[in-house]
Amino acid sequence: MLPLPELVSSTPQGGTIHKYQLTGGKTSFIRFLGCYLGSCKFCNNIDEATLYLKNFEKKDN
Repeated sequence: MLPLPELVSSTPQGGTIHKYQLTGGKTSFIRFLGCYLGSCKFCNNIDEATLYLKNFEKKDN
């Protein structure tokens, strides 16, 4: 059984980054999900998810 997603960080504007453990075949992967106002993107690492949030939140201001 896979663990539940874990909240890694949130922004003052409401963006969130969650850490997910996903399986693909016989391999397990860690991915990060960056979300802001219902728009989400799976990223390979936390830096990529943080950059996604920064760029997306900047467009909203």
